[in-house]
Amino acid sequence: MPVQLIGVGKDSHLSSLGNWVDSNDVPVCGDTSPFSTWSAWGAAQRDLFILDHEGNVVFHENISSGLPANLNSLINELVNAIPDDSILGDTNSDGVLNVLDVVSLVNLVLNNSSNDLADMNADGTLNVLDVVLLVSIILG
Repeated sequence: MPVQLIGVGKDSHLSSLGNWVDSNDVPVCGDTSPFSTWSAWGAAQRDLFILDHEGNVVFHENISSGLPANLNSLINELVNAIPDDSILGDTNSDGVLNVLDVVSLVNLVLNNSSNDLADMNADGTLNVLDVVLLVSIILG
């Protein structure tokens, strides 16, 4: 499962965040005033948060002076902790492929969200092709 990155900036500064997104495809969201996301996370400028595969914060550090020396080993440790028993298409992670996964996948597509287990054709994009493939697998 690939590592996913997302940037969160204050919406009042989005016009000056070009260095975050130039020449890459990392999404950046704008937190609107009163900046509830920043407040809830206790974030400051240039804070790096790393979450495990269940969404728990396992690392939080300000990186104004550079990335931590142990960043690669931390990421490798987290990736290795991801369970290998994932089933492609099991978008609700209940261990069974059924109509509930189709409903979940359709919602992911409609909300322009991402989920590695939902990308049935591994093209990096969730769309109707993924839904058709999942339905085809379920129907046999």
